[in-house]
Amino acid sequence: MLRVIPYPPPPRSMVNGDNGMSGHHLHQQPRMVPNVPELAPEPVVAPATVSRVYRAATNLFLTRRLPDALMALQPIIADSVSPRVGCSRTLRIKVWSLYFAILDATAKMGPEEGKRVWGAQEWRRIVSRVRSGAIWNEAIQTYGEEGRIDGDIVNTLVMLLLAHSQDQTVTQKKIEAYLSAAPSLFGSDDDPKAVSQRVKLMELYILHVLPRVGDWEYAREFTQMSPDLDEEQKEAFQATLDALQKDKEEAERYSQELEARKEAEWEKERQAEQERQKRELSPSTSARPTPRRQSVQGRTKRSKAGSVRGDSPTEEKMKKQARTRSEDTRGAISARAGSKNKNTASLFSATTALLNRLQSQMYTAHGRFTLLRTVIMLAMVVWMTSKRRVREKVRRLLMLAWIKTTRTVGMGMKVTYI
Repeated sequence: MLRVIPYPPPPRSMVNGDNGMSGHHLHQQPRMVPNVPELAPEPVVAPATVSRVYRAATNLFLTRRLPDALMALQPIIADSVSPRVGCSRTLRIKVWSLYFAILDATAKMGPEEGKRVWGAQEWRRIVSRVRSGAIWNEAIQTYGEEGRIDGDIVNTLVMLLLAHSQDQTVTQKKIEAYLSAAPSLFGSDDDPKAVSQRVKLMELYILHVLPRVGDWEYAREFTQMSPDLDEEQKEAFQATLDALQKDKEEAERYSQELEARKEAEWEKERQAEQERQKRELSPSTSARPTPRRQSVQGRTKRSKAGSVRGDSPTEEKMKKQARTRSEDTRGAISARAGSKNKNTASLFSATTALLNRLQSQMYTAHGRFTLLRTVIMLAMVVWMTSKRRVREKVRRLLMLAWIKTTRTVGMGMKVTYI
């Protein structure tokens, strides 16, 4: 744009000057206006154009062409909010929701895929904007004021930060700033859409954001003092907070017990390794003669000397003891081998009997139904254990059952003691 610098005011006429002009009149020169070209007004985008670009970007997003979709969508993001364009609230929310969906899909990519699709520098920049909460600042700059952001867009922003932000204190500050800036811009209480937006935001803030940062007491106080929740909703939120806190404490206790168990196992393995190393070093030390071994060798030498002198009774006695020890050793070895053979035979016979029973059951209708039911149950168990959420739920149920059982047994023991 060209900036027009105005000319300075003309000089005053001379009083009683040479030109013979009266001092009561001022002689003004005509002001020269420069020839400035008129700037053409910026073209206003129509809502139909915004809708058409939105549909094209949606098709690109569905075909996983994320860079092309973002490139097509970025020019109309600000136009969807501009009052000059006059887009409807529904179209505005659709445009921003697609924008957040593209960022969410990009943040979920792994490093290799992100670098391949976007390039290393661009992918890191997008992920950093999402994780640091800078995308919220972008929405504020586009809308002009924090309180003017639509409630649906705020809820989508909160869910995006909950999914990708590592520090949820940023999300907490953003929500609190929005609530303080727009307490009355949600709409009147008679508007059901505004009420649902408030309740959804309260649910995300109380049940998801505050528990992530550990503010359990503040979450309960905020629930009681919130004017956007009725009594039934407050009771439901309080019960949910209690359940979430109990689950978190149990999970932390279980993780501590698991860590202590791992440390105990590691310590046991370390001690076993030290014992094994000591046993490996024992043959080298056993080669040295000990006093007991020296005494045994001395007795052997004396016995040999006695046998040379003709001490036959002692030699016969020693031979008898040696034969008795060898017979005892053979008996123990044979008994051990017999017990091992007996155990192997019993295991083989039990396995054969089980297989024969299964084969006999196969030829009956009831047996086929039982076998089919068993196979279905095994498949269901395998399928359930393969799901991480199901495993976590089963683990929590087992932990709750175990805790209740221990409490019941403890109370029973107290009553019995009394």
